[in-house]
Amino acid sequence: MNVDKFTGKFSSEGDITSKGIMVMDMIQKGNKIEGVATYRLNSGLLDAGLLSVNGYEKDNTGYIRFRDQKGNTVADGNLRYKDLKTLYFKQTTKSTVLPYSSYLFASNSVDKDNPSVFSKEYTGKYSNNGDIDAIGVISFELSESGHKIEGIANYKTLDHQLDSGVLSVNGYTKDHKAYIRFRDQKGGSVADGILSKEGEYIIFRQTTKSDIVPIKALLQKL
Repeated sequence: MNVDKFTGKFSSEGDITSKGIMVMDMIQKGNKIEGVATYRLNSGLLDAGLLSVNGYEKDNTGYIRFRDQKGNTVADGNLRYKDLKTLYFKQTTKSTVLPYSSYLFASNSVDKDNPSVFSKEYTGKYSNNGDIDAIGVISFELSESGHKIEGIANYKTLDHQLDSGVLSVNGYTKDHKAYIRFRDQKGGSVADGILSKEGEYIIFRQTTKSDIVPIKALLQKL
């Protein structure tokens, strides 16, 4: 691990289990860590504003304190690497200004020294067109960067009763599966789901109960 292991910009965008987006921009010099952070709830009910971050690194763990613009302490927490490009933040206080825990993905997720560390299993265009059992056609166009996955999707029923329009797709990959969230053009969450590989096919399974996307779909690469 690099001596400046906590240097960089990290964001929880793509963690569909998160209730908001946490962003950290840090520099590590020696064992000293400093930087800034923001946290905003998806609901818009909370915006922490710009927080200063100070702390130190010991035994591969970052111990950090967050302060508001007046210098008041708002929370403490720990940072640990889960893998080469993913940090796990855990709050050690009980502040409502920051999440209790969060996965943070490096914004510059491409590893220059080892660009093949992350396999891009789900990058490409996919559709269930041709599945005779399907009541509609769902199509994806996805790209991956590190553990982040993003792109667009569309779902149309064959009876023309539903056309989802262009949905944005964001999520993350873990253990050869992609955990994704669909949002409409206003940014509202409409469904969650999981992509997994089964032979030459990709299986989509919805984990919510939305009518906007199918419960299950058998996808092939276009």
